[in-house]
Amino acid sequence: MEFKKIVFVGDRRDGLGLKLAGIDNSIDLTGKEALNEVIKLIKSKEYNLIIAEESIKEYADQNELSIINLSVDPLVLLIPSQEVEESKESLESLAKRVLGVDITKLK
Repeated sequence: MEFKKIVFVGDRRDGLGLKLAGIDNSIDLTGKEALNEVIKLIKSKEYNLIIAEESIKEYADQNELSIINLSVDPLVLLIPSQEVEESKESLESLAKRVLGVDITKLK
């Protein structure tokens, strides 16, 4: 396989982080627009690796999910967004809030 390029499709903030890792091609889109761009890039075969935010799956129908999941050339890598990660509650704090139990103290 000939090496072409790597591209990131997603939030500008995540794109800046990947730029520091050496991924220069970044497309600043989110939501349905990001999903449409990923599908377009898969069909174009211009890139070897497409990195996109995992949140685009929320906007995809079954056919689009199949295209993304079965794509090998280019390979599509879905990563969690920094925004989503920051808003996720830890299991420990969730258990304490919902159950009133500190699971870190259980033996």
